[in-house]
Amino acid sequence: MRVFPAIACLLCALALHAQKASDFSGTWRVDPTKVIAKVVATKNPPEGAPAIPPPPPADHEYSLEQIRVSGQILRISGGEAGTTAVYTIDPSGKEVSDSIPDAPGSVRVASTRWSDGKLITEWKLTRNGELVMHGTDTRSINSEGQQIVERVIESPVHKAEVKLVLEKVR
Repeated sequence: MRVFPAIACLLCALALHAQKASDFSGTWRVDPTKVIAKVVATKNPPEGAPAIPPPPPADHEYSLEQIRVSGQILRISGGEAGTTAVYTIDPSGKEVSDSIPDAPGSVRVASTRWSDGKLITEWKLTRNGELVMHGTDTRSINSEGQQIVERVIESPVHKAEVKLVLEKVR
């Protein structure tokens, strides 16, 4: 009989710890003082590969990030200043594709899953059917209610690691 209450307590604790898609809903602002970005060039890039993109300038700007939730599906717009792309996050693991209006012929294909209260998105970016880059975005909400985005981006010429801290505006 003691096992049942212990299991019930454990399940309640796990439920309280787990994130929900609705936790990410709203308007978020990147705190530019907390952006961490590291870009490393590939040692032997393939011949004809484009030059490594420069790191963002110190005054790199981010627009407000809008996250709308419908059921368990998240639609994310904003982030990089001047970007009009809207990304779909489906935590069921189903692969989703989003075309990028600012880059004709470019498509972002991604699959997302929950892991320890975090949304893990593995994505690839193709342009005219060719792989341009791929990466992983990990989203979580910390104890202060901030959204943390940890991103790894890889291309034939570089690897970038970025950490963003976002404050909820509304």
